[in-house]
Amino acid sequence: MIIPDIIQWAARNLRKNMTKAEIELWSHIKDKQIWVRFMRQKPIFVYTEDNGHNRFVIADFYCSGKNLIIELDGSIHDIMEVLLLDKEKEELLKHKWLRVIRFQNKEIFNDINKVLQRIQTHV
Repeated sequence: MIIPDIIQWAARNLRKNMTKAEIELWSHIKDKQIWVRFMRQKPIFVYTEDNGHNRFVIADFYCSGKNLIIELDGSIHDIMEVLLLDKEKEELLKHKWLRVIRFQNKEIFNDINKVLQRIQTHV
């Protein structure tokens, strides 16, 4: 599957401009620190639209070996429109047999060990 340039650019831009919560979690899961390989800001194909365009979502963190996606939610995810988009994205990913676990940014900063334990139960 060829990833369109605009999606590659968006993913690259997200990797260059990670949030503080993403940086913190990444420092604990990169380089197989929890036994599996995660990629950050990974474009994932979800379906082809009727007009022939392929639709992608960009996962915050993705482990292909375990079909696992980690999404981090900051305060913007409290807005109803964003919450609805999150739910739509999650449903699309579930149809691709991918599991999604979500964490609030505050969980990353307040109890990273609990977050890591929860991730480990899914891998």
